[in-house]
Amino acid sequence: MFDLTFSIVAWAILLVFFSATVFWVAEVLLIGRARPSPLEHGHSEIQVRILTIDAERVVQGTVDSLPPDVSDVRVIAEREIEIDGATVDVVPSEFDCEATRKARAIEWARRTVPCDSTFVLYLDEDTVVRDLPAFPDADIVQLSERPVRSGSWFTYFAEIFRMGFQVEQATFPRFRYPLYAWGGGFAVKKELEDELTWDVETVTEDTNFIWRAFEDPDVELAFLDARLMNQAPPTIREMIHQRRRWISGSLADRSLLPVRYQVLAVVRNVAWGLVAISPVLFLPILAPISNVIAPELYRAGLAVQLVGLYGWTVVGYWYYCERVRVLAALLVLAPVVAIVHAAGAFWALLSPTRNFRVTEKVPPREVEDESLEEAIEHTGPADRPELRVRP
Repeated sequence: MFDLTFSIVAWAILLVFFSATVFWVAEVLLIGRARPSPLEHGHSEIQVRILTIDAERVVQGTVDSLPPDVSDVRVIAEREIEIDGATVDVVPSEFDCEATRKARAIEWARRTVPCDSTFVLYLDEDTVVRDLPAFPDADIVQLSERPVRSGSWFTYFAEIFRMGFQVEQATFPRFRYPLYAWGGGFAVKKELEDELTWDVETVTEDTNFIWRAFEDPDVELAFLDARLMNQAPPTIREMIHQRRRWISGSLADRSLLPVRYQVLAVVRNVAWGLVAISPVLFLPILAPISNVIAPELYRAGLAVQLVGLYGWTVVGYWYYCERVRVLAALLVLAPVVAIVHAAGAFWALLSPTRNFRVTEKVPPREVEDESLEEAIEHTGPADRPELRVRP
């Protein structure tokens, strides 16, 4: 009886993994990137908004990294801070709306902060902007990211692994609904922002916004490969909480999607979470205390998943253009990195959160990726921004 139960559970997990892997391969290799589109809106048509509680030194580094011709820079803070080169707008404590935490601050800014620009570009407080190209004439522009090490080497490795998987974002403009929106920068046309608002209760406000926006089939998404630098979580604990929030928000807001996309989102999120317990799949091989149905096919399925795991690791390394010694460490630690990286997602499957936990940040001068300058050097010449927009 134990053998049969184990076989059913193990095969079910393996099939979930296989489905998510096949979809990723299909979207990256078959669907591919959308066609390029002209860059029409320069920096004079972009208002930058940086969200923070009161991380003055961190925000100052973000503001200092912006191109000098980006003149309309607003810092949306929860407490009074002083920032050179930007206007600081403080969210009043008495402001009340349906949205909470970060989304509450964004909604207050939407209602209150003057804006004559075509686009509003939202940046996290820890974003370092190496280059900011002009924007296309799309309704929403997703800018890519390249997290840098702020503390733990392990969480940095997890971010490299994640970015290997997240190269799929370049295909999202081809989808009827983008699968998520996070990382890097997120820009939206002011007229669309005012039409939709941010006034909804969610812990993943960017993904929620983009899913609501695409209820209108005429809304266009563009992907800009700008690789803005933000901070990897400084500790494993912070990373786990961050991933838990991401998956919790995606699961809670999935009703915004049509049924076929809901199924896709759930399968992918479940696959991510189940990686945390994936070592049990190797029990029949490492310690044959149980048998599985179709053992040869089962072993082949495990081999495919290992290829996928190391494939995403290598793609992440390629995306980063990192040092060879980093690749060596990644290849050795990849299984452990993948398991710990999935711990927050697994936690969300068991116990979703409705709380917005702010991930700890450090001032740019204290970032431990040898230095931001060297991190920039490691990205290499292949990092030139590319634009992809849905036809």
